[in-house]
Amino acid sequence: MTHGRIPVENGELAYEIRGEGDPVVLLHGGMLDSRMWDAEMSELSRRHTAIRYDARGHGESSTPTERFRHYEDLRALMTALDLPRASLVGLSGGGRIAVDFALTYPEQVENLVLVATGLSAMVTKDPFVLEQNKKLEEAGARGDLPAAIECILRMWVDGPRRAPTEVDQRVRLLCQEMYTQTIVRHGLAGFTLMDELRAIERVGELTPRTLTLVGDLDSTDIIAIADQIENEARDARKLVVPGVAHMINLEKPGEFSGILLDFLSCS
Repeated sequence: MTHGRIPVENGELAYEIRGEGDPVVLLHGGMLDSRMWDAEMSELSRRHTAIRYDARGHGESSTPTERFRHYEDLRALMTALDLPRASLVGLSGGGRIAVDFALTYPEQVENLVLVATGLSAMVTKDPFVLEQNKKLEEAGARGDLPAAIECILRMWVDGPRRAPTEVDQRVRLLCQEMYTQTIVRHGLAGFTLMDELRAIERVGELTPRTLTLVGDLDSTDIIAIADQIENEARDARKLVVPGVAHMINLEKPGEFSGILLDFLSCS
């Protein structure tokens, strides 16, 4: 196991590597951090070189001070670790980064696993998410951090079809801790200073072998993106995971790791 930091333009990224074999890079969701991949690091490292890192503005990585691109940070990480090519596994905002990277540097992507992914330049339409975003803005305006975090949990842990009491409380508490630490340490700089592509308009350009996973209890926007990737990307298939919303790997770690390892073993 190796922990380290690599320099990027105007900042640093904290990373961890375990195991040997074909490299797999894990990209965490927005406002979370690389701790969300604890189970996957253990499973992947038995067959692969597993790499996880905190995106800029998250976890132990630096807070952005100037405009930057997450997908260029990923390229800097792979260059520093001497990884000319790797499989990418991204959840939610991590999927956005992975897709932007795959559109920009397709020759460096072996496989794509997109979990409850967003896409850069997507437009939110789901009524539940829009309602929670409004409450989030109101909580932020009055400086009520616990209320703001609860809105994020409602959107991206519970989902629009479950009450908070219907969700594994260990998952909810872990996400609450990561969300809170991100905002306290970094604010929203990891989002407000980032530049992205318009991947929502370029899905048909995706060339890597791709698996997209989506929970049947997730928002309609995320479900629609999974459908779009399956229909438009050149080599993509979709798998619907029942009984979960956005945090598929945290709610069903054993099932998720099995799906992931099976997909990677067939490449």
